[in-house]
Parts: sequence; structure tokens; C-alpha cells
Amino acid sequence: MPRRLLSPARAALRHHLTPAVVLALGLAATLAAWALARSTLRMQSRERFVDEVDRASAALNERMAAYEAMLRATSGFLRGVGAEPSALAFHDFVATLDLRDRYPGIQGIGWSKLIRPDELANHEAEQRAAGRPGYRVWPPGARTLYSSIVLLEPLDWRNQRAIGFDMFSEPVRRGAMERARDTDDPAATGRVELVQETGRERQAGFLVYVPVYAGAPATVEERRDRLRGWVYAPFRAGDLLRAALDATAMQKFGLSAYDGTELRAEALLFEAGAREDETRLALVRRIDVAGRPWTLRFAAGRSFESATERLLPLGVALGGLALTLLLFWATREEVRARTRAEASARRAVFLAEASKVLSSSLDYAATLPRVATLAAQRVAELCIVYLERGDPRWTVGHATPEVASRVRAAVEGSGFERDVEIGPAAALQGGHPRARSGFDPGRIALAARAPALAGALREAGVGSSLTVALASRGERLGTLTLLAGARRRFTRGDVRLATDLARLVAAAVDTSRLYAAARAAVRERDEFLSIASHELRTPLTSLALQSESLRAKASRLQLDDVARKAEVIRRNVDRLARLVASLLDLSRITAGRLELELEPFDLAELAREVVARFEDEARRAGCTLELVAPEPVPGSWDRLRLDQVLTNLVSNAIKYGPNQPVEVRVEGVGERAVLTVRDRGIGIPPEDQARIFERFERAVSKRSYGGFGLGLWIVREIVESLGGTVRVESAPGSGATFTVELSRRAQAPARTPATGLSPAAPTA
Repeated sequence: MPRRLLSPARAALRHHLTPAVVLALGLAATLAAWALARSTLRMQSRERFVDEVDRASAALNERMAAYEAMLRATSGFLRGVGAEPSALAFHDFVATLDLRDRYPGIQGIGWSKLIRPDELANHEAEQRAAGRPGYRVWPPGARTLYSSIVLLEPLDWRNQRAIGFDMFSEPVRRGAMERARDTDDPAATGRVELVQETGRERQAGFLVYVPVYAGAPATVEERRDRLRGWVYAPFRAGDLLRAALDATAMQKFGLSAYDGTELRAEALLFEAGAREDETRLALVRRIDVAGRPWTLRFAAGRSFESATERLLPLGVALGGLALTLLLFWATREEVRARTRAEASARRAVFLAEASKVLSSSLDYAATLPRVATLAAQRVAELCIVYLERGDPRWTVGHATPEVASRVRAAVEGSGFERDVEIGPAAALQGGHPRARSGFDPGRIALAARAPALAGALREAGVGSSLTVALASRGERLGTLTLLAGARRRFTRGDVRLATDLARLVAAAVDTSRLYAAARAAVRERDEFLSIASHELRTPLTSLALQSESLRAKASRLQLDDVARKAEVIRRNVDRLARLVASLLDLSRITAGRLELELEPFDLAELAREVVARFEDEARRAGCTLELVAPEPVPGSWDRLRLDQVLTNLVSNAIKYGPNQPVEVRVEGVGERAVLTVRDRGIGIPPEDQARIFERFERAVSKRSYGGFGLGLWIVREIVESLGGTVRVESAPGSGATFTVELSRRAQAPARTPATGLSPAAPTA
């Protein structure tokens, strides 16, 4: 049915309304995005501000905790001294604390002695006699108790002003001193002005007291009775807060610190940072300073916001406007873009399905018919794949299997591969895709040479063809031909699709052939290893017997030099025999022909035999070989294969741990047997501990140590065949411990019958 055209009015309405709707929606979305960005960034800014405030509060808490710990340490020093501390001892102790570098913000550490009225005169006389002629307790006046700052370090010009001051005479200080005395905990004063303050740069300050007792009082009454005085530290609030909060933090926000829980001007300890009229964010935190509450008010101004937080909302608005205009223009191209996208999607889906079919099996004889049928259903009416060598040479796909069978029967032996009009030769000659449209199969040259094929093509209803070459790694493998109805004209898009499909088919065929060649090579290699191992064992056995006979005869005739050389020959023959046996085991395990013969025996007794066999080799390597097998460990295993496992592990332990002890341990743990071989040699790095159990892998240089790198792989294969596990624990320079765990009732897996078992063959 013809497509009905829109009326001019409706066409104009559609032309203008759709862009207008896009523009309106874009502006609305831009406004919403701007509002969301501004709200989100403000929330992020506040969260960042909260994090900064929490970090600053925590830093101040940590700093005050360090000061309290330092004062407690000083109190402990004075308690340990017992008597009145000397000025020199106190100076040396405070010097070790390194106040200026480790405790910035503190003015010093002092000792304030408790003085009763009847002790005042004697105390002043003692201090004057000790080299302080102008010493006095001040302010003067009669009081029930006195205190005096006797020691204060560092004794700079500020701190000298405080010597002799009776802090107990001042109510704010007295309150903190009494609280410290009664609780035996650090106690801070409220806001005070330190006696050290002078000149114009005056700051609010506070003090922290820690009591010093005679003995260890337990009750409040005992504490009051045994009080000797206080260790204290004066602080200038501004210096302390600047030291506790680094300069970067102080640049980010303003801080006001108040003594107590209320924001009162008379309680202000410190203030710096953002002005009130610039404040955008504010947060109040309360902390405890030596038992006294402080209120910290943090304020952030415009400078706290990053450039991103200030400019991103504007960027979102401008970007939204640009995007809206772009969408407004893009709506006119929507139909064409949608058509192209749908065609591309169909092409991608088809190629993905074809790739999935081709990758489902490495046998292209099974996958090519499915791909040809898929192409006939999705792209054309008929698909013919031709391969210049291999079987099958022809693969035909059609929606109807009967038609595909008739075309395939007709094309074989028809000489279609030589046809230059619509056949493979059309693409193979030049290597480029070849298309032809509007032909009658009965009237082309093919009809005279192969009338049956021409008839089959006419029955299939084809009249257009597209042929592309199959090539992989520079080699032409054949062609792929798509055939459609006479009215169909293959476009450039069809050519690209056919070329991509041909590339997938060629890769699958080439991969399948490479895989078959690789499998054949592996089979030939395994057969060669098996034959070579068998052939080498016979002369090696004879050579071993002859070398042993030569060594025995030389020993009888006391020909020591000949005996030593015969021994060297025998050891090298044994080593070569082990390597040959490893090659034989490699071929058997790879081919799945490792046969197990289970029998009951004692694993501990087998370990004794192996250890005894290695005594001479261990002695030559300077190793002491120790067996720990306190009791029998019976079970059902393959004796010969476990002998091989033990032999490989002990041989490796001696090889990689010369001049070090080697321990072999056998024990039973319930229904499992545990075999451990431990050496103290070079060790194995953690990154190599899994790799060493693979074929031809090793964790050491081949030049320093011989072997194929098969021994531990053979150990793992044998142990896992017996249903067990093997693991290693090691560190470089600390030796290695190999642990084998086996069920006492191993079950031999089903395997292809083997020709026999090789003897134990330790291999690195």
C-alpha cells in the first residue's frame, strides 16, 4: 500500500512543533540541572566543612591528651623523687621532653608546692638560702593555705615573672587546683590572664593541673591530707590553637574558642578567621579539656568554596543551553540517523550470532552449515561456502533444508569453482568482492557446463550474486557466495557485511586447522617422548650395572682413584635415569595414562626406606637427614608412586638446602596421612609458590640448578590422582616445607591401561 502523505498544515506543525518541544524540554532540564548542581555542591561543601571541623576538633583533643599524658609523666617523676626536687633535676627532666618541638603551644611545666601557714617562713628562708635572695610567696596576706610556683621550665623571661606566685589565692585557679586534688585527674582552669603576660600582645590563657601526693591515697580525705603540690602547665590559648591546627586549616575557616558551654564575650579564649558578615557555613563543637568544657565555633566564608563549587553551576547552565541547541538542530536528522543505526544494529547482531556459532566448536565441518543457513535466512536466499582444500569443500545454506541439499548435490563435481561470472573464480582471481545482478541461471555460461546446478539455482529463485574471498594470514582459503532474487541489488553495506562474515569464517577455518595441526604435533611429541624414554632406559640400566660392577671391583683392588671415578659415573647414570623416567611420566600424565596400583602398606616404613636410600647423597651435600615417624601410618596407596613423591621432595630438599638439616615427618591425623619434608635452604618467593607445581616451571636459575622443572608437577599429579593435596610454605632464605595430605583409603581414578610404571625419578 502506498504511504499516505501528510497535509501541508500537519507537515508544518510537525516541522516546527517537534523542535519547539525539544527546546522547551531542554531549557527545563537545564534549569533543573542547574538547581540540582547548586544544591548538590552546597551539600558537598557542607559535608567537606563538617569533615574539616571534625578533623580540627580531633586534632585539638589529641593535642590536649598528649599534654595531659606529659603532665602525668612529670607527676610520676616527682612522685618517684619523693623529696623536694632540685632545680637541676627538674630542668634535666623537662629538657628530655623537648617541649618546643614535641609540645608546641605550651608555655612550660611547673611545680607548685602546697604550703601551710606554719611552713611559709621556713619555705621562703630555704629558697633564699638555695640561691634565690629575692624569693617570696606573693601576693602577700594571711590565708589558710598557700601554694608557690617553685620550679618552672623553661625559665625564660616570661616564666621568671611567675616564680613564687600563689595560684591558690586566685579563685579561678583555686577551683581547678581543688578539683585536681580531690579527683586525682588533670583539671583545667577557666579563662584567666597568665602572670607571664606583659606588653601589648596579651592573650587569654588557662592552666592544667595534675596533683602530686605523698604515697597513694584512695579517698578524698586522704588525698587532701597527703597532697604535696601540683604539676601544672600554663597555656596561651592563641598559641595553643595555632599549634594544634596547622596553617592550612586556619586558612580554610575561622575559629572562635570559648570557655564553657555558652558563646559569651567574656569567655572568649581565641578568635581568628572569617568575619561574621562573610560567614556562609557555621558549626559548633564542644570538647572536654582536662575536665572543663570548651565550645568551638567554626565559620567558613566564600573562600572556603573551591573554584569548582563556585563555577560548576554556571558551567552546567551554559552546557545545558549548548546541549539544548544541539538537540534542537539534531532532531532534523533523526530519521536518517535512526535508519542507519537500525541497519548497523542488525548487521552487528547477525555478525555476533555468526561469531557465536563459529566459536561454539573448533570443528568447522559442524559450524559452517549453521552459519551458511543463518546467512541465507538473514542476508540472502542462498549461501555457498567453498574451501580450496579440506573436507567438506562445499557448504550450502538455505531456509529450506531440502533445497540446500539439492544445490549441494548439484554443485559437487560441477566445476562451479572455476566459474568467473558468479562462482568462486570471480573473487579468487583478483581478490576483490564480485557482484552481479539481474541474471537468469539458465542463460549464463554455467548452464551449458552444469545444467543440473543451473536448474537447482533457478529452483531456488536466485538472480543476483555477491562473492568474496576467504583469506587468513595472507593465504586464500576459498570463497563465500551470497545469492538472492533477481530484483535484489547488493549495496556497499552488503559488501561490507559479506566481507566481515568472510573474515569470521576464514578465521574459524584457519583456527580449526591450526588446532588440528597442534594436536597432531602434541601427539607426535608424546609418542616420541614415550619411545625415546623406553629406548634410553635399556642402555642406561646396563651402564648402571657396569659402573656399579667397576666400582666394586676397584674397591676390592684398592684402586681408589678408579673407584671414585666409577662412583661419579654411577651418580650421573642415576641422574640421567631419573630425567628419562620424568620424560616418560610426562608423556603418560599428558596422555592420561598414569595407572595406579593400590595396595595396603605402612607410609612410615616407606619413608624409612627412602631416607636410607638418600643417606649417602645427603652426606655428600653436607646435610643431616632426620626422619620423624613415631608410629606406623597404614593406608591403601600406590607404593611405587608415593616412593616417587618422597624421592622427588627429599631430592629437592638436599639440592636446594646443602649443608643444612632436612627433616622428613610422617604422621596420621584421623582418616588422613600427613607427609612433611622440610629444608632450611634458599626458600621460595611467595609469587613463585603456585607456579613451581606447573610443567617446566622453576623458581631458580637453570644455570645454577639442573633438571627439567618436572619433579613438583609430577608430585602434584600423583598426589591429586590419589585424592590428596600438596602445598608449600616458604620465604626467601628461610627454607621450604612441603606438606602432602592423603586419605588412608585412596581410590584410583579410571584411566586408560598403561604399559607399566616408571621407577622413582626425582626431578627439579
